[in-house]
Amino acid sequence: MMPSHNRGDKLIEIDSPPASFSTQLHFQDFPTNDLSGAAKLEVKNSHTLTFNHPSQTPGGSSGPDSTPTYNDNADKPVYSIWSIEYYQQLFDVDTDQVIERILWAMVPKPGVNYLQQYIQSKPDLYGPFWICITLMFTIAISGNLADYLQTAASGTYHWKYNFHAVTLAGTAIFAYAWLLPSCLWGILKYQGAVHEGAITLLELLCVYGYSLAIYVPVSILWVIHIGWLQWLLVIAGAAMSGYVLVSAVWPAVSQRSMMLLFIILGFHFLLAAGFMLSYFHAST
Repeated sequence: MMPSHNRGDKLIEIDSPPASFSTQLHFQDFPTNDLSGAAKLEVKNSHTLTFNHPSQTPGGSSGPDSTPTYNDNADKPVYSIWSIEYYQQLFDVDTDQVIERILWAMVPKPGVNYLQQYIQSKPDLYGPFWICITLMFTIAISGNLADYLQTAASGTYHWKYNFHAVTLAGTAIFAYAWLLPSCLWGILKYQGAVHEGAITLLELLCVYGYSLAIYVPVSILWVIHIGWLQWLLVIAGAAMSGYVLVSAVWPAVSQRSMMLLFIILGFHFLLAAGFMLSYFHAST
């Protein structure tokens, strides 16, 4: 039936909705006691509003690579090697820690394992990197200064700065501080020491880098043109920093190959002797 209304002298007819229209409208009641999938608003006091978002909702996490996992035996987060956080933790060290590690790498304590006492809790690459850079420039500058003093003493004043000294010194230093501990770690891994947890590659890189700190003041003293003093500095510097290396790798090497310890000390002595003979050697 179509109802009609009179508006003035016009007749307006209004069509009734079809019978099937009412069947297309559905109303549903949702339970209010399950709000696990929705955001919640907590009013703690008159000044604090807290929004809690469920962790399972889409967009609630930033992905597996940016979310750290945790070891079962430690509280330290373990990041993916492809994340920035993985490399940030290698340089996360304060000034006091760096100074302490440099100091006791130059003046070792007898009977104290340098790795276990100062490095193993939190190894870093910040200190070793800047020690290598500093040593590279001190050797290059001091070596050129020593060459100038020798040239001036001989009466020959046609002297020029050797810029290649920086490149050669940097190549030797970084090759020693990065390639040699990597080769040593490979040998220890082959012998099974790495699987036993005695030492890691990061710890080796850290110890080798800090062991070069003593050569920074030694390279400055090498400018003094006294042959026996220069050799004395070579022996003293190699012995003191070599003790740091031996104490660090002793738990991993002592029961496997004692010859490896002599090789480590030998390379450490050859590095100091090579720098002295190449840049600072006095004829008398």
